[in-house]
Amino acid sequence: MNPFYRIDNRLVHGQIIATWMPHLRYQRILIASDDVPENALQMTMFRMAIPQAVAFDAQPIKAAARTLSTRVFGNERVLVLLQNVEDAVRLFNAGNPFANLNIGNVHHSPERRRFTNAVYLGEGELEQLRVLIERGVRVEIQSLPTETPIDLKQTLASEPR
Repeated sequence: MNPFYRIDNRLVHGQIIATWMPHLRYQRILIASDDVPENALQMTMFRMAIPQAVAFDAQPIKAAARTLSTRVFGNERVLVLLQNVEDAVRLFNAGNPFANLNIGNVHHSPERRRFTNAVYLGEGELEQLRVLIERGVRVEIQSLPTETPIDLKQTLASEPR
């Protein structure tokens, strides 16, 4: 099992189903979130959107960290979806030190700056991502598998601080 970790504030949507799943042939989607497992409507919508051949779980962050670190899913191809940067950091710190993190969608808000048409990050989020980068995580911005990934470490290194 070599999970693909993705921050996408929409979680399960057309880009995931129509492009990422066929590209990487996931066998399982795991949403790591303290909110989603408790939201019956969201869970129902996600189950309806995800093809039946793909297993689906949503677990609170700490439970997801345990599940992933104990390799419960064996050799399955797993897509781990996180709703925001904070959840990614919490999963990492909860005992699941992943090596790669894809940022696919983070919506615009006034305090965030644009990195791509789909990814906007605020200073607090960038500081959290810098910490992950310093701890060895390769952080890339890439909404679709057909796009060239943007290495966040290189991008931040080229900017004045």
